[in-house]
Amino acid sequence: MKKIFALLLTFAMVLSVAMMPAMAEEAKGADVKGTGVELTVYTNSGSSGRAEWLTERAAQDGYKLTIVEEGAGAVQQRLINEGDATPCDVVFGLNAIIWNDLISRGIIEAIDAPSWAEEVTAGLNDPNGYYYAIVKQAILLAYDTNQVSPEEAPTDWPDLWEKEEFWGKYESQIKLTGGTTRNVLAGILTRYVDENGELGISDEGWAAIEAFFAHGTPVEDGVDLYAQIANPDSPVLMGQMWSSGADQYDETYGTKTGYAVPEIGIPYAVEGVALVSTSKNKEEAKRFIEWFGSAQIQGEWSEEFKTMPANELAADKAPASQVEMCSIPAQDIDWALVAANIDAWCEKIMLEYMQ
Repeated sequence: MKKIFALLLTFAMVLSVAMMPAMAEEAKGADVKGTGVELTVYTNSGSSGRAEWLTERAAQDGYKLTIVEEGAGAVQQRLINEGDATPCDVVFGLNAIIWNDLISRGIIEAIDAPSWAEEVTAGLNDPNGYYYAIVKQAILLAYDTNQVSPEEAPTDWPDLWEKEEFWGKYESQIKLTGGTTRNVLAGILTRYVDENGELGISDEGWAAIEAFFAHGTPVEDGVDLYAQIANPDSPVLMGQMWSSGADQYDETYGTKTGYAVPEIGIPYAVEGVALVSTSKNKEEAKRFIEWFGSAQIQGEWSEEFKTMPANELAADKAPASQVEMCSIPAQDIDWALVAANIDAWCEKIMLEYMQ
């Protein structure tokens, strides 16, 4: 009897030890809860209620966020200007142009891949672990099909300045710090690459940009493109838009978005999330990144804001319209060339072509 008891005891102990790894397995994805340490988050993707939603949703899982929202270029410049004194812990959104610049300046820090990194469409994450993709945004030339039929609409950006019927009917920007704007400019200018041209662009390219701004209607600061489109007193019927914004604005203004499908393809902004190298709250920041990019949270984000998740396990949460928009072929853009020149391009445009 004693031998049997001893054997049973030994078996129970072995079983207990065998189960320990499973019991001690760390939480992953949306199961990783915050500890209440306050994080400061910079983003260009906080408009249209995104910042408020994320603050509230994160709080449900123990994260305390202060979100600072500006255009992509403004976020980039803020991080550069603040240097080591920045209060920022995590930055998300942005695009390939800016991520490459932040990496070169040592502003963001490579981290071990979060558990969801392998669920992201191949090629979207930074190969060295500096940022991980969360959202794909198609950069569109959009119009309202209630007012402009597909047959009458522009088929590519050059139509706007080359065809007189579109003059004054499209919105042109007065600030060049936004990520969408810079992607549009990159998509136009890289069609005219000339190593002997000014800033790597041919005279023809600069003439195209001059005409683009000359024939557009300048954006009214603080007024949405779709508010202009829906306003019968405004001549504006079309302009730049990111894919997830199109569905949201249609709901708000009663428009029905159509968009050009250029033969050359369109620019894409791949939004990511990264750890700021000077963060004093790195462990909490890494926990947040693990939580935020998970299929669960990105699926909720997609349902709320009509985005196309980079996480393929969340893709079924995206509306069909987003899947369709994000199936347009990507334009072949030399992003290294863009990253090296975009600031100088924008400076030239502001000084010479914007009135």
